[in-house]
Amino acid sequence: MKSRILFFVAVIISFSSLVACKSSKHNLGKHRGYLNGAYNMLKDSLKDAIVTRLKDTVKVVFPSNLLFAFNQSSLSEGSLPSMKRFANALNEYNKTAILISGHSDTVGSEDYNNKLSGQRADSAKRVLVDYNVKRERIETWGFGSRIPVASNATEEGRARNRRVEFIILYTEPKK
Repeated sequence: MKSRILFFVAVIISFSSLVACKSSKHNLGKHRGYLNGAYNMLKDSLKDAIVTRLKDTVKVVFPSNLLFAFNQSSLSEGSLPSMKRFANALNEYNKTAILISGHSDTVGSEDYNNKLSGQRADSAKRVLVDYNVKRERIETWGFGSRIPVASNATEEGRARNRRVEFIILYTEPKK
């Protein structure tokens, strides 16, 4: 479990390092202020999601029952209004990059779950792009069942593990 968490942290650090390399130390306060604005807007507009501020990123996690049914990679119809509000906020704060990580429960083989979790992340990306978030701002990764947030021993826990998580980072605009 500890190695899974370390792997996820390493991925986030790697992604944020790629984005952060473009920005200077001089503008760090401005970046944090920009992300604080994005955090506040997301927190206000996404009442059905958990929105947290993590150092130089914002993390958004929707309840798993809102997004995916068992063995499905397509977002549920019920999630589309929330995803539209999310996309509107991302479009307002367009100096950001978005990392979408897909996850699954442990039912099925590891290969299958890796593929399914990637499809879930890609599905979330397609919906955001449909709502006019620029494709170039979004990266997707599938983690399979490697990073559970609940026990896979119960249906409730497995449902919580079927999710996508969104990490939002400031990125320097291209000149």
